[in-house]
Amino acid sequence: MIAQSNLEVLDFLIGSWQGVESGMAGDGIGFRTYSYELDRNFIQVKNQSTFPKSERKPKGEVHRDLGMFSYNRNSEELIYRSYNVEGFVNIFALAKDASDENTMVFLTREIENNPGEWKARLILEKLSDEEFLESFDIAMDGRTFNQVLKNHWYRVE
Repeated sequence: MIAQSNLEVLDFLIGSWQGVESGMAGDGIGFRTYSYELDRNFIQVKNQSTFPKSERKPKGEVHRDLGMFSYNRNSEELIYRSYNVEGFVNIFALAKDASDENTMVFLTREIENNPGEWKARLILEKLSDEEFLESFDIAMDGRTFNQVLKNHWYRVE
């Protein structure tokens, strides 16, 4: 179980990253930055992932998203909001009981523009200060999670 008191548990993410990605869109590469914003009250995430042409996607795919981590002092929860180019907004909360000092599991509280009863899970696994793994899973039925994206991120700055 992870003890969370503020955003410091995410300090290792601050900086620029390049990733090798694998998922429903195929194999691709990603570029991402994490930075403290607004007097260190938030951590902003900027991401762009590029996937090559395929039979399913003849033009390839470029996925962009923005995110913001915050700490809710009232509920004592680490929150992550992810804004996606497809129009989805995922609002995640850290699942404390499923997380530890190297693995953080976030579960959606709400998905804006949800096409059904979907739920999402984001898992960040710190391997070192220079690399981490990320898994994004969706439960289209609201119960059974299936991995849709697996990323291996390496620090570049």
